[in-house]
Amino acid sequence: MTIQTIAPPRKRESKLTLHAERAPHFLIVAIRGEASFDQADVISAHLLRIPLDAYALVVLNLAELTFLSSLAMGALVDYRRGLCRRGVEVRLANVQAQVWLALETAGLGKLFPRIDLEEPTRPVASAVI
Repeated sequence: MTIQTIAPPRKRESKLTLHAERAPHFLIVAIRGEASFDQADVISAHLLRIPLDAYALVVLNLAELTFLSSLAMGALVDYRRGLCRRGVEVRLANVQAQVWLALETAGLGKLFPRIDLEEPTRPVASAVI
């Protein structure tokens, strides 16, 4: 008799990092790597831990974000919604074409206005997910 067993799931190596930086009038959160479906809850948790201080604008710098799943999009929308309730605006910067296409296809392009980043910044906090 042969018994087939299922191997326990292996913990996947994370391919995503978040890094917060202060600018004179806003906070920049750089999201790098791949925001896959299994990272959505982790993204939410790390975004909510970033101190906002007295900023009225948070810029999500997506220059090095190569993939954005629909569940990860939901995490960004929830984060935006929570900040908007507190009077904080959320914008996107340096969005790669494939990530912007995913946002537009999902009908979310209008929720996240774009902004150009040019000023050097200093680190606030960093987290590897």
